[in-house]
Amino acid sequence: MTTIAPAAAYKIATRLKTLEQEIDLAARSSARLPADLLDELARAGAAPIEGQRMLDAAAETFAALVEARGKVARTHGLLLAYAKEQGLTEAYGDQFPCQQFVKGLAEAAAQAAGADVVRIAA
Repeated sequence: MTTIAPAAAYKIATRLKTLEQEIDLAARSSARLPADLLDELARAGAAPIEGQRMLDAAAETFAALVEARGKVARTHGLLLAYAKEQGLTEAYGDQFPCQQFVKGLAEAAAQAAGADVVRIAA
């Protein structure tokens, strides 16, 4: 089996962590959007129902961001499982925060795939 270098695994993990943080920032901004919209409608004297389509779109945007965050976190979990299996994390220590959460995601992904291919080091 081909392995990736520890430096490459670390670089990918760092990019994934950055992407998670960027999505978190976008999700926080998106979560505030409906309240801001309702405030502006109230200031304009409009009924909230007039902004319903915009509120629905804002909710869909937030849901998409949360779903994307989950997918990135699952990718991060799979990378952690791969890195641990290949012994890559020994070179750098556990540079992955939230190890138990990410480990759980990797285990869930392995079970969902119907195989016990991903082995997690304790």
